[in-house]
Amino acid sequence: MTKKNSILVLLCLLLLVAAYFFFKLHKSPSTQYTFNEESTQNLASLVKARPADAPQPNVIILLADDLGWADVGYRGSDIETPNIDRLAYEGMRLERFYATPFCSPTRAALMTGRDPIKMGVAHSVIMAWDNDGVSPEEHFMPESFKAAGYQTAMVGKWHMGHTIEQHTPNARGFDHFYGHFNTDVDYFTHSFAKGHDFQENGKSVKHEGEYATDVHGNQAVRYLNEIRDPNKPFFLYVPFLAPHSPMQAKEETIAKYSSRLDTPLYPKKTYAAMVDSLDQAIGQILTALDENGLTENTLVLFFTDNGGYYNFGADNTPLRGQKLTPFEGGVRVNAVLRWPEVIPPNTVNESTISVMDMLPTLTQAANISSGHTKKIDGYSRWDAITGKGPVAREGTLFFTSNLPMYNVFQYGVLDGPWKLYQEVDHMRRTTEVETMLFNVWEDPNESTDLAAENPDKVAELQALLDERLALHPVGGSLVRISPHPGWRAPLDYADNVIPADKVHSEGHEGFGPMKSKVLQQTYGERGRILYD
Repeated sequence: MTKKNSILVLLCLLLLVAAYFFFKLHKSPSTQYTFNEESTQNLASLVKARPADAPQPNVIILLADDLGWADVGYRGSDIETPNIDRLAYEGMRLERFYATPFCSPTRAALMTGRDPIKMGVAHSVIMAWDNDGVSPEEHFMPESFKAAGYQTAMVGKWHMGHTIEQHTPNARGFDHFYGHFNTDVDYFTHSFAKGHDFQENGKSVKHEGEYATDVHGNQAVRYLNEIRDPNKPFFLYVPFLAPHSPMQAKEETIAKYSSRLDTPLYPKKTYAAMVDSLDQAIGQILTALDENGLTENTLVLFFTDNGGYYNFGADNTPLRGQKLTPFEGGVRVNAVLRWPEVIPPNTVNESTISVMDMLPTLTQAANISSGHTKKIDGYSRWDAITGKGPVAREGTLFFTSNLPMYNVFQYGVLDGPWKLYQEVDHMRRTTEVETMLFNVWEDPNESTDLAAENPDKVAELQALLDERLALHPVGGSLVRISPHPGWRAPLDYADNVIPADKVHSEGHEGFGPMKSKVLQQTYGERGRILYD
């Protein structure tokens, strides 16, 4: 054999070995198990039992921002997402996972287990010019884990209040915070409205020119490799900004998607590159788990905060609607749970699960107390995830949107298979109402309006909606898509937080308890005067 032929044989062997490991890591096992009301597969028999003396599991929540339903490899997308796909093939796809139509309410529901309508953050997002925030009276998920002996950390986008110290991550149970308060932060300058918005535990940090998604991935890996105590379990929350606007990506990643159309209104190349970078950052985190021997005993939850936005290049096919709407394309989102010590690989679970359910579900999975004192609206769905509980979820889910149009409200009510959609447009002197009804179990793409044939069901769900909307604090958030003309951005958002000792520890009841009770009779179903 000549030297040239020997080299060719060696190269072929190397390619075969590389292909073997690629398919082993990135392709699904031959058998996929689906758990739903019709399936005969006994999911509970596939779930692995942990020994009584097993160590507490680590918990990681990876949150994408505005990722479309169809924009992952395991759904056939042309966007390269081998690491998200790896989670799906090595874990369980939660195929009926519901968030809210946009950012802040999903995050509030995730952290508290409570309906964001009660906290005044259901209708709109918290913008840089707002002084809103989730009330300090609320219990946050990292506080539960911290009380159980976990070390807690967050890397990424907060979006739940930023003007007083009590609203910030370090005051809500996170020992370590590296990220930004606001949404829509520039990926390369890390600023919003020219105000710098990257910090570490209250101190401004600079990564000028470094792509924000790369920073998020690098800092999450830094926490795993350098900061955490290896002798204690950890709870790590990584809410990425990607692929949320501004639509910015690295040129070398955009070049991978040259076949896609990219226009100012539909930047499909840029969007694909942003999702690609998100997946690469997730891959870094998964590799760090592998290298530190943490994979088997770490529960990883990946999901997105709402559906994708078409104008930014996302694809929610075949679901109807998009971000900002309560249609399925706006609120039914990609979600995957991986825990190799417990969850069987390549499993599809069609149990209905809400983002509000994550506080009781994850604390039950970790066998710790949830720690909340106020009544939560989420239910533990751990039994449904492990095949020991019902597919159908107890309780009704509500979706509300006042974005982006002032005085236009879109509502969704999901009760079992029935989904009410209603849009209320308060114009200058008239109000227009559009109402539709769908059976999303039989018609998941919401193509057939059944309202005319089911007036009693429409009236029933509308009554539930009216009762729910009356829980909104009258001072709660409504759409403020642009700032008051007098607002000016701080030079650095980390320096703009009022310290806790400069702020009263208790809230204010407005006109006082007696007057509030009188006013409450006047407001009625329009909302609550007193908090909660």
